[in-house]
Amino acid sequence: MATWEEIFQDIQPAKCIERKISDAFKQLTKETGRNAIIYFSAWQQKPGINGNFSIDDNDRNGFMSVLNGVDKTKGLDLILHTPGGDLAATKSIVEYLSQFFNDDIRVIVPHTAMSAGTMIACAAKEIYLGLHSNLGPIDPQIGGAPANEYLKLLKNAQNDYNANKNIRYWQEVLQKYPPTFFGQCENAIIVSKKYVYSWLERNMLKDNDAKEINETVEYLANYDYHLQHNTRLHINELRDKTCLKIIPLEDNGKLQDLFLTIYHCILIYVNTFPCSKIIMNHKGKSFITNHN
Repeated sequence: MATWEEIFQDIQPAKCIERKISDAFKQLTKETGRNAIIYFSAWQQKPGINGNFSIDDNDRNGFMSVLNGVDKTKGLDLILHTPGGDLAATKSIVEYLSQFFNDDIRVIVPHTAMSAGTMIACAAKEIYLGLHSNLGPIDPQIGGAPANEYLKLLKNAQNDYNANKNIRYWQEVLQKYPPTFFGQCENAIIVSKKYVYSWLERNMLKDNDAKEINETVEYLANYDYHLQHNTRLHINELRDKTCLKIIPLEDNGKLQDLFLTIYHCILIYVNTFPCSKIIMNHKGKSFITNHN
């Protein structure tokens, strides 16, 4: 017979939502026969809160933690919701997951995966998107601003210098930046495209020719076309403009329901507790980053 305290603890919101998450994960893995992990950032739910919502090196520790003991031969379904983050950290996470699962990774985007999140999706063998889901451009940010904008600034300055115009103005503007800054911006753009190209070539688009892979990368990285880093790229445009292997979530109602159930449960969880990021696997093992 359960005690009053046991019953009381069992009906608390955290317990209820954890049971719902566990049930959905169990149904999902039973349906797919694959490992499943959700990586969820609460940046959209908690604007203005001082917390770490971006991809960083500590997330690698999180993936290592939740992957401990799983059967790597079963592949991975990665449910991804993130604004993006550090380029070097993203590369290390992609290489770790790719080697661990021998590139047998499917990325499911139940809502939003931007920037470096899009890069992670490009490292998978398939991407699952709903009609409501979106990826984003992969143009890198430096200090919170597009690297491309800094290069445009430098080009405008060079054009005016060559025309002997606005010399004093540009001297004042350019002295704010160290000599290596614009080179770093250019390198960040080159490296982000290089990573995505190599991941697509190795996995998702391994049967495509170099021209098709390059066109896909150039579209995702084309700042002059997208104009804003937070531009939402939805399924129809992505299927029209790229060679990405995108599977509509709506094609399988049961999987769609299970993926979205897990996403919505985590959404409720982060709104209940001081979480900024959660990495959780299908066995209930989790790595949680809290905010202040």
